[in-house]
Amino acid sequence: MYRILIVEDEPMIAEGIKTILTQSGYKVIAIINNGEEAIEKAEELKPDLVLMDIVLSGKISGIKAGEKIFKEFNIPIIFLTAFADDKTVNSAKSANPYGYIVKPFDPEELYATIEIALVKHKAEKELEESRAKFRSMFMGNPEPSVYLDKDYNIADINPRFSEYFYYTIEEVKGKNIDTLIIPDEKLKEAEDLNQKMEQGYVYHDTFRKHKDGTLVPVSISAASILVNGKSVGSFVIYKDISKQKKAEDEREKVIIDLQKALDEVKALSGLIPICSHCKKIRDDSGYWEQVEYYISKRSGVDFSHSICPECMKKYYPKQYEKLKEKGKI
Repeated sequence: MYRILIVEDEPMIAEGIKTILTQSGYKVIAIINNGEEAIEKAEELKPDLVLMDIVLSGKISGIKAGEKIFKEFNIPIIFLTAFADDKTVNSAKSANPYGYIVKPFDPEELYATIEIALVKHKAEKELEESRAKFRSMFMGNPEPSVYLDKDYNIADINPRFSEYFYYTIEEVKGKNIDTLIIPDEKLKEAEDLNQKMEQGYVYHDTFRKHKDGTLVPVSISAASILVNGKSVGSFVIYKDISKQKKAEDEREKVIIDLQKALDEVKALSGLIPICSHCKKIRDDSGYWEQVEYYISKRSGVDFSHSICPECMKKYYPKQYEKLKEKGKI
C-alpha cells in the first residue's frame, strides 16, 4: 500500500482528497497545511508521494516546499492548484513535479496521475541505482578502463586508466581514443577491432602507448553498449601483460637455444670419418680437420689440452716418475 502525504491548507478539500485516496487503496499518513511542516514530515515519515497545494499559508510556498522535498529526499511531488496560467505552471517546473492537477478534479484523474507518478518514479529510481552500480564497478575496476561514445571519443575513464596511461580525465574527455593511446602502426588493427566489437565481445593482445610514447603490451577486452539493438558506445578494459610478455619472450629464447643445441647434437650424430693414424676428421666438404676443431665448430664445446698418464709415461718418463712419487698419479 502506497503512503501519501497531503499538503493542503483548506481542511474540507484536504478531507475530500483523503477520502478519495483511501477509497482508491492508498494510505494517507498525514495532512499538513503549510510548507515548513510539510518538509519536516516528509523527512520524518518518508512518504511514497506528496500531494502539494501550490498556494499555502506560511512563509514557504508549495512550490518551494516541493522543490526542497524532491531535491533532498527524492520523493515525487504532484501539485494541486486552482490556477493553470503559464506563469504558475512555469514556476512549478523548478520542483520537477510528477504531475499537475487543476482544481476541481475528479477521482479518476487524481488516481491516474498518482499511478503514473509512482510508476515513473520507481523506474527512475531503479535506473539511478543501476547507473550507480555501473559507476561503482567502473571506477573501482583494478584494470585501466574507458567508456567511449559511438564515435570512439572518450566519455569517461577510471582512476586506474589515469595511473597506467598518465592521462587525467580533463586531458582526454571528448578526444578520440585513436589519437591518444594507439600507436600509428596499430591504427588499422584498431579499426578492425572496432568493426568486430560491433558484432559482439572482443578479446585481443596488442600494444598501446603511454602519454610519453612508451609502448606497452596489453590485453584488450571490449564490448559495445547496446540500446534497442543499436550501439551507443563501448566499454574497454586494458590488462597489463608486460610480465606475461617477458616470460613468453624468455621461454621463446630458451626454446630457440634448445633447438639450436639439438641441431648441433644432430650434426655430430651418424658416421664420422676419422683418420686411424692422426685422428683428424673429414668434414662434409672433404676437408680434414683436427678432432677438437671439428667438434667445437658443431657443438660449441671448447677444449683445453692436457696429457694422460699413459702418454706421460711413454713420452715424459722422468716427469711421470716424479709425479708418481708425490702420489699425484
